[in-house]
Amino acid sequence: MRMFDIVLTVIIELARIFITLEYFRIFLDCESRFKEMLAGLLAFLLTTGCFLIISNNYINTLSTIAGIIIISLVYEGKIRSKLLLSILCYSIMVALDFIVYMVTAVNIVTEQYQVVAAFVSVLFFYIVIMMLRLGFRKKLKSEFMGQWYILFIVSIMSVCTLFAVYKESGLSSYGILFMSTSVLILNLMLYVFYSNMLDRYIFMQENENLKQQMHYYDAQMKTNIENDKKIRAIRHDMKHHIREINSLAEAGKLYELKKYSDELMGDINGSETVFNTGNITLDGIFNYYNGKFKDKCIETDINVVVPENMGISAMDINIIMGNLLDNAYENAIKVKDSYIKVNVKYNGNMLYIYVSNTFDGKVEEENGNIVSLKGKEHGYGLENINRIAEKYGGNIKIEHSDKRFVVSVIMYIIN
Repeated sequence: MRMFDIVLTVIIELARIFITLEYFRIFLDCESRFKEMLAGLLAFLLTTGCFLIISNNYINTLSTIAGIIIISLVYEGKIRSKLLLSILCYSIMVALDFIVYMVTAVNIVTEQYQVVAAFVSVLFFYIVIMMLRLGFRKKLKSEFMGQWYILFIVSIMSVCTLFAVYKESGLSSYGILFMSTSVLILNLMLYVFYSNMLDRYIFMQENENLKQQMHYYDAQMKTNIENDKKIRAIRHDMKHHIREINSLAEAGKLYELKKYSDELMGDINGSETVFNTGNITLDGIFNYYNGKFKDKCIETDINVVVPENMGISAMDINIIMGNLLDNAYENAIKVKDSYIKVNVKYNGNMLYIYVSNTFDGKVEEENGNIVSLKGKEHGYGLENINRIAEKYGGNIKIEHSDKRFVVSVIMYIIN
């Protein structure tokens, strides 16, 4: 086999392996990048070795399928899911090769054409994986998502460039191979750069959510510590309180007795945590926001009936309740006679959240979706709530009148 064929095979197979790894990352998680790279290397050696040494169509097909399955095995999940994803991946490859052949069949089959067709097929595989990744991550809407279309435009222009290069007379097979490899590397580098930027942005969002969650926990712990100090002080002085109560009772001073007992009850009530459902995440959130509502004299009606462990991650609860109560607070303070009503109930593996608040009646909608009046950078609250609800097979419902804004969320928990 000529050196040219070996170089072409190595480049094409490396690109296919890289894109295949990205394909499985869309659907499955892997705890180790080293295992991913090792599986990719084994798949590359298997497929490339069979093609260069044996060069039999049936053997090449089996080695390609085996290589895809080897890659799938390092990811988490059921074997059945991995096999189905492997078959789908190979089907996509075969379908794209067939499409490229049918579309370009009118051309004279030359060595230059075969090079271009091979790279175009890989580019189409890359485009399909980008589309799958975009569809899968659409729920993670962010300002970066629109940049996917730049990658699509670049990849389509790359296909057109390759055909233009092929039509250019005077270029040797090695010249076309060099141009095609450069175009492919450029596309893959842009993909890696953008993918890393998106992952970084998502990490930053999750980090901010964790900071907010820790803020709630910190506020709850400070409240608990302060209340514990009050309880200890009351216990320490309890004998003095009892002696004083007895003295007032014996003296028949009922007015002074009632006044003293009321003051003592006030201290006891003041040392109690407002919300003590047993779920530390919700307790922290509601106790924190209850303080904010009181500071602005917002009338509240909050009912929470949940078990200690609901089967929902603390971060997801934080995202939903934090955004809902933030929005309710910011809307309620804009009007007189502000009022917020919250119902959180867990029943039969279903979590129901209802938040209603007064507001000034100003609502802006875009494509049927509520848009924040504070600007685009603040418009992700309801989207994040909806994303979490869909994660648990639920949904979000938004209603509003001239004076009342209502958000209802339902989630289904499978333990």
